[in-house]
Amino acid sequence: MSKIRVLPDSLANKIAAGEVVERPASIVKELIENSIDAGSKKIEVAIESGGRRLIRISDDGEGMSRDDAILAFERHATSKLKVAEDLEAINTLGFRGEALASIASVAKVRLRSQAADDLVGTEIEISGGRMLHVRDCAFARGAEFEIRDLFFNVPARRKFLKSEATESYHIANLVTHYALANPQLSFTLTNNNRESIRVTPVSNLRERAYQLFGGEFIGDLIEVLSESGELRLRGYVSSPSATRTTRDSQYFFINGRYVRDKVIGKALSEAYRAMIPSGVYPSAMLLIEMPPQEVDVNVHPAKTEVRFVRSAIVYDLIRDGVRAAIGSAKAAATPFTERKFEAAQAGSPGSYDSSRPAFEEKAPPVSREELKAAFRFQAPFPSQPVPQQQKMDLSFQSSDEVEAENQTSTASGSEQVTDSPNQLPETISFPAEPETDSTSLPEPPLIYGHRIGCMGTRGADASASQLKPAQNISLTADEIYPLGQMHNSFIIATDRAGLLLIDQHVAHERILFEQHWRALRSRRIDTQRLLIPETLDLSPAQAATFDQLVPELEKNGFELGRLSGRTIAIKAIPAMLGSGTAQSLLVELLDAIEDDRRGLSLNELQAEIAASLACRAAIKINMPLAPEKMYWLIDELLKMENPATCPHGRPIILRITAKEIEKGFQRT
Repeated sequence: MSKIRVLPDSLANKIAAGEVVERPASIVKELIENSIDAGSKKIEVAIESGGRRLIRISDDGEGMSRDDAILAFERHATSKLKVAEDLEAINTLGFRGEALASIASVAKVRLRSQAADDLVGTEIEISGGRMLHVRDCAFARGAEFEIRDLFFNVPARRKFLKSEATESYHIANLVTHYALANPQLSFTLTNNNRESIRVTPVSNLRERAYQLFGGEFIGDLIEVLSESGELRLRGYVSSPSATRTTRDSQYFFINGRYVRDKVIGKALSEAYRAMIPSGVYPSAMLLIEMPPQEVDVNVHPAKTEVRFVRSAIVYDLIRDGVRAAIGSAKAAATPFTERKFEAAQAGSPGSYDSSRPAFEEKAPPVSREELKAAFRFQAPFPSQPVPQQQKMDLSFQSSDEVEAENQTSTASGSEQVTDSPNQLPETISFPAEPETDSTSLPEPPLIYGHRIGCMGTRGADASASQLKPAQNISLTADEIYPLGQMHNSFIIATDRAGLLLIDQHVAHERILFEQHWRALRSRRIDTQRLLIPETLDLSPAQAATFDQLVPELEKNGFELGRLSGRTIAIKAIPAMLGSGTAQSLLVELLDAIEDDRRGLSLNELQAEIAASLACRAAIKINMPLAPEKMYWLIDELLKMENPATCPHGRPIILRITAKEIEKGFQRT
């Protein structure tokens, strides 16, 4: 008996649905593309329960006759391909003929449509791939698809759907994409009977961006226009000073088709190289027009992945076009990765960012005793009581003495750590790391995009002198002696084991994070009411997320309210935040809760909000600190449960031990 058998159409359609119907947004995408191909001027989308319960899409396109409406649900039935050669020059958004058959196999579908020449419309009902009814109906020209109970007959697929907020977010993001790509069309999105998007036809992309994102978003946009042969690039990008923490504000289109393409993404990133720090991304709306034969859109059934015949030319077009637009708009900031740390010149101090002195001398030099005396006056920073400081041990010891004392302190220090927020711990021990020789030291950590090492060493000795996170060394507050700042960003300090570099921003971030976390757990968050509430216009995708985040944001000290449409009012903010930071912080938080991060537990979500608040409220780089404030920062840091890393996992303290210094000077 033969083992090979032909699958029934019902099973084949369900398998195909696994590729075409990834989530409710996949259905919205396929049906919007069909509506655009049908010449529609007005497209309306309505969803319930994130698309699980209902997706309804109606348009005023050319519609379908009864025969065409029935055939449309057959596999590989399409009006857009006639011969194989048509695949080499695809000018429509939909063409495979798989979408409707796949959707109908995993949902309950009703189609109502009427062509221009028909006297009556046609209504078709299908459930799980089985046709139930075909009948006449009263319907205006166009088509309306109603999809209910998605994956009702495939429970294994249904359980993999994300939360309602997540699925609504993806649908809103998808409608936003096609509204941007087609400013001449009208789009409406209604979510649980609440209107999320309503845009009327406009003449250009900039006006459509204003409709969707508001005036603040388009204020930083730079127009991009570039051509290379038959390839044309147009659109807008943000200035280097206006960046986001995610790529959610990047919209790419090829001949009007929304795509996710690595070539375009890499070219955009390369255009901004040396203008923005790592970890942040520009906003972009880029539309690329090219001959259809130059791009293959038949890579995947979802049609969001493409292949270019000449990818290098596309890459150069985007990189050079965006870079030229930024340059011509004079919006390029001083390249972040090329800022040089220059030594001070007589009468012309060196600079960190071409305007700020690298080392500012704010007072005449003072003696060691005078500086020690100054530390006794511990001015609070920001506004907290400072405990009595113990006498600092400033004596210099040889490397052998240091090693002997380290072994003693390491053996006993871990038992002396206290969890009391008001008691200064006697010793904090950092986790040990396996011993390595000087030629196999781990790479120094990244600090603001730079790998920091000990400069001025040569040959094999250079690797031994690289900075690394403080480890296997006990730190006590009364032994750390701040010497000053490097570029007003890093505190240079010494203790009995060697030199320390402390990142003042992430150190303060760790302090504020743990203080806020304890206050959150005890429900004692301090808030400050705004005299005049601030307003913020959300994007459609952000609005879909906002309602789900409001309870947690309010627990963290915000007081928020909905105004008309997608506009919200900020009435109160956490006391730790400065004025003018609430709007950008909320946008950052809403953008961060994206596809692969929406499965966060409640505890993880609370921690992420607390970390974002601490990052915004912490002191920044390029900020001079008085000696007493440096000492306060070190003192408070060593009270924290985890003084080694910031809430985002970056190291706070880097160290060069006395032994490594001696080796660098060839004294060992």
